[in-house]
Amino acid sequence: MLNLNREEKKTFILLLASTFLGGLFTSLSQIQDIIAKKALHSLDWQLTLLAMIWPVSNFFSIWWGKILENSKNKKKYFVIVAFIGRLVLIFGLWVNNMTNFLLLLSLVYFFSSLLIPAVNSLYQNNIRREVRGKLFGYTVSLGTLLSMLITFISGRLLDMNELWYKQILFATGITGCLSSLVLYFVDQKDKENHVERDFSFKELFITPIRRTFHLLKSNPDFAAFEKNFSIYGLGFLMVIPVIPILLVERLHMNYTNTFIAKGILSQVGILLFSPLFGKLHDHKDIFQFGSLVFGILAIYQFGFVLATLSSSVFFATIIVLISYLIYGIAMSGVNVTWTMGSIYFAGDEDASMFQSVHITLTGIRGLIAPLFGFAIYRVFGLTAVFLVACFCEIYVSRLSYLRYKKRTSQLLG
Repeated sequence: MLNLNREEKKTFILLLASTFLGGLFTSLSQIQDIIAKKALHSLDWQLTLLAMIWPVSNFFSIWWGKILENSKNKKKYFVIVAFIGRLVLIFGLWVNNMTNFLLLLSLVYFFSSLLIPAVNSLYQNNIRREVRGKLFGYTVSLGTLLSMLITFISGRLLDMNELWYKQILFATGITGCLSSLVLYFVDQKDKENHVERDFSFKELFITPIRRTFHLLKSNPDFAAFEKNFSIYGLGFLMVIPVIPILLVERLHMNYTNTFIAKGILSQVGILLFSPLFGKLHDHKDIFQFGSLVFGILAIYQFGFVLATLSSSVFFATIIVLISYLIYGIAMSGVNVTWTMGSIYFAGDEDASMFQSVHITLTGIRGLIAPLFGFAIYRVFGLTAVFLVACFCEIYVSRLSYLRYKKRTSQLLG
């Protein structure tokens, strides 16, 4: 149906298998803050640290990217991630406080910053540009469907016995390991006339930084893309530490209800719209596409503003549920451009370094945004956090549209 060649079919099937096995791992990102707040009784500042772990871990991605760019074949890195960055979650059986939970997730997300650009290279090297976004959309939809099911089951289990989060972490480690190992069997083309060489420690540390500045300087559109994503990321990440406060402390939602909101309703849009947005990404200007999805995300943030202003817990809860539905639609587009954007700008170059630069910048804003959001919350309250976040998304939507109009006028002129 998709008119794929043999190599593309095999790659796509293995990517789907990896997504299927990684469903439990995907759901963990949806439920980890609620586990922290309800089961591990985390303090507000610990929630802020939890929100920072994933983006801050991404800061190291440019060094992973340089290693991948220098590598003729990336298969071995899927094995490293499988056993060190995924299987380690089996030690969740012994996690009984926030310190242990934070340390365990730090290790897991550190190796995720290696896995993402490695997977990105599979899409670039094995799948044609014309169908790349669409196929990515299908894998996201499958992963989302599994994540929704697993999240609902997890909520029911934890409402019966919240200590079962330990067994959930254990199972996530097993399936996450298998998910990464599957990618080892994707056929990867060796780079022609490419000879791997060893880097000195100094060279390995300095070269990726120079390469990062070179990419941003030599590709103004890529630099504009990253600027826009930094503004989007500020709005997106700054609300993460305060969402559990709203859901658990203000609205008194149990595991099942919070997981339905965060892990099911928020994923419905991703499930249904990812293939559509993937197809749109293949055929639309990347800045025009970004303007659309960032604008939709602003509506989600504004919904939380209204929820914090409502004097009725019932109506506030309804607004939150509707907002999560809108969030899912927006994120189905954000996920596509977040992952596929680096390949778009890389062209015929290896996309590993482009994606690693993109991910590392996530780490930089991850150092700032959650702390910024927490500070606004402590000084001005919940409403102010969501209001500033909403403004960020409106602003970046406008910036993206203006960049699209500029590129269009340049092509016509």
